[in-house]
Amino acid sequence: LPLYLSMVLLRKTALAFLFLLVAGLVRIPIERPLGREMRATGLLAEPLDQKTSEAIGQTSAAIALGGLRSLVASVLNFSEVVPAWQKQDWLSIFNTYEQIHTLQPKVAYYWESAASYAADDAYADYRDRIGVPDSQKNLRRDELFAKGVSYLDEGIANIPNDLGIREMKARFYSDTHKPEHLNYTTATEVLDEAIKLKSATAVMGRQRLYLMSRVPARRREALALVREFYAQPEMRFPSIKSLLFTLQKQFPDDQAIPDQEIFRTNGDIIRSLFNHYQRGEEGLPITGIRKTLEGYLKPMELPYTLNPLLNKDIKRVTLKISDLLDEAPFNFPEDPNSEAGDWPLVVNHFEYYQEQSLPTMRVLFFVLQNQAEVKTAERVPIGHIFPNKLVAVRDLANFKLDSSHNFPNKGVSELIEELCREIQIPNHLSPIKNPNLFPLTNDWMDEVRKWQIEEIDNPRR
Repeated sequence: LPLYLSMVLLRKTALAFLFLLVAGLVRIPIERPLGREMRATGLLAEPLDQKTSEAIGQTSAAIALGGLRSLVASVLNFSEVVPAWQKQDWLSIFNTYEQIHTLQPKVAYYWESAASYAADDAYADYRDRIGVPDSQKNLRRDELFAKGVSYLDEGIANIPNDLGIREMKARFYSDTHKPEHLNYTTATEVLDEAIKLKSATAVMGRQRLYLMSRVPARRREALALVREFYAQPEMRFPSIKSLLFTLQKQFPDDQAIPDQEIFRTNGDIIRSLFNHYQRGEEGLPITGIRKTLEGYLKPMELPYTLNPLLNKDIKRVTLKISDLLDEAPFNFPEDPNSEAGDWPLVVNHFEYYQEQSLPTMRVLFFVLQNQAEVKTAERVPIGHIFPNKLVAVRDLANFKLDSSHNFPNKGVSELIEELCREIQIPNHLSPIKNPNLFPLTNDWMDEVRKWQIEEIDNPRR
């Protein structure tokens, strides 16, 4: 009986095995085309070959064979790359990414990460290393930059429709922090190809335009392109309007759009053009901008602190400034109740911005209280008008010493003297003792702070 049962069990097992074998053979011609299609669309990875298995190790290969390539790649990224980055062990990082890319060649993130570690992090590490000869630094930086680009090129080859990888490559070649590798021509050509993709965005189109405008040989092409952008009302950003303005000045023709049509107000034209002008060092065209700014600013009779071409502390003209420029030239009569004056402009500005008001407006608000003889109990205290006492001295002194305006200044000199005594500004940095210090800038404030710190550490006997 046991023998009979064993034979029955063996027969059933054999039949089951035979059934599975036949079913598998029947499925092969059906699944093979489906598998090829899924691999072609990127839904299914290529099967591991012997070389790949050896590259990623036996354990990882065993897991990957189970269909968990993504898991292996992710584990390698966080368990191997991150600790190596903390140690600045760049060679280990690059070796690990060789394995990751083998496992997940269709994942853009891994190509971008590897490129960034090479051309950003490792590049900066060698740039800042102390005790390494410049020749060796330069050689290593060149190698790392080239390695970062090569990762991106491999990524593009594996994922030709990905925009992010191409954008990163364009960024590498247009990064002003890597001046020795700056190449706007190459960066533009990268986006020339990217813009042809179906997934290309309007933002990428503008990026390409800005890069193209930095290539002198392609500026006529950039003029035609910026006009296409400007023709779309939703695309009329300050950068687009400024670029249109300067390229029209460089290549005048009968299609030129008048300045007054491009910009709505005086404040708008100064804000847009000045901010563009400040980026001239990045290779942007600036033909005609300086002359135009001077022409608009001169009749405004602005005090030093509000003139962006004079005040070096103004790095960027904001709406806060441009709104005031629309009202210039200003009129602040001795009588604060005069209906013809601009005192309401000062009050409105200060009420909106408070301590963040522009320096001239802060001082004028202080003067206005003196002019109107506001009672002490009802006055806005000095500590609520200026951010701190040192800033107050700077703002008040610039207002008092600025010969470009004749605004009322009641109480300004007295407050400067009082504050200079309170915060113990030394004679050589005192605007009272040395009027030729005008204009007092942020650098002046840094000097005062440095002197005060030195006095604390080394008090005079």
